[in-house]
Amino acid sequence: MRRAPESAVTVSSCRQEGGRRTLSPLAAVAPLVSIIVVVFRAQRELSSLLESIFAVERPEVEVIVIDGGSGDGTVELLRKWSDRIDYWLSEPDTGIYNAMNKGLAAATGHYVLHLNAGDALRVIPSDALHQCLAAEVDVVCCRVRLDDSVTFCPRNGPRMLIENAWHHQGTFYRRLGHPGYDETYRVFGDFDLNQKLAKRRKSIRFLSDMVADHQHNGISVSARKSNCAEVWRSVRSNSGIVFVPIAFAWYKLYSVRRWIASFRRLIARQISSPMR
Repeated sequence: MRRAPESAVTVSSCRQEGGRRTLSPLAAVAPLVSIIVVVFRAQRELSSLLESIFAVERPEVEVIVIDGGSGDGTVELLRKWSDRIDYWLSEPDTGIYNAMNKGLAAATGHYVLHLNAGDALRVIPSDALHQCLAAEVDVVCCRVRLDDSVTFCPRNGPRMLIENAWHHQGTFYRRLGHPGYDETYRVFGDFDLNQKLAKRRKSIRFLSDMVADHQHNGISVSARKSNCAEVWRSVRSNSGIVFVPIAFAWYKLYSVRRWIASFRRLIARQISSPMR
C-alpha cells in the first residue's frame, strides 16, 4: 500500500539515499529483475514486504526502494537494511508514478517488477524469465493472490480495451523500451501503461506462476469517483470514446459480481463455522 503525500509541508525536504550500490560500483552483468518498491508512510508494511523479498532466492535480482520523504521511521529501516537493498532513495515526490519513474531510472535489470508496501513476494520465475529474455518478450504476466483469497489470472485480447487485465504486482516489464508512467494519473497510470503496450502490440507471454500476494486496498480503492474518471480517460485515450460506455457497464457488472462473491464466501464461512 503506497500512500500519496498529503502536502509538501508534511514531508521532509531532505534527499537521502543509500544501499549497496552507493558503496560499490555497479555489477558488470545486469541483473535479471529489478524489484521496484515505492512507499510513503508505511514503515510496518514495507518491513513485511522486504522480509518476503529477502526470503526468496534471488541471485539475479536487485531491490530498489523509492520513499516519498516519510517521517515515520522508513528511512531508519532502509538504513538498517542498506547491506541488503541495492539502492534506496528518500525525497518528496509528486505522486506514485513520479516515484515509480524514479525507480525505473535507477533500475538496471532486464525486467522490472513493481511491488508496494503491504504486498508479499512469493517467487521469481527465473528460468522462464531467462527464456523470455532470450526471445525478447516485452511483457511477462503472472498470477497474483489477492487478500480475499481470489487468484488474479492475467488475460489478453479485447478485454484489454476496457479492463486492466494485467495485474500490477504480477507483471514483469522489459526495461529496454519501457515508456515510463504518465505522472498526470493519480492511481491508474499502470492501467494506462498496459493499454499503451497492448496497443503497440508488444510481445507478451503468460506464466502460471503465482508471483505475489496483494492487499486490495490503499488509494486505488478509495476516492472511487475520481478513480473511475481516470479509467474512462485511459480507455478514451487508448481505445477510443466508443469503448467508454462499454467499460462503464463492465465495471458496474464487475462490482456487482465481486459483491455477490464476497457475500457467498461470508455465508459459506457462517455455515462451516461450528455452532457456539
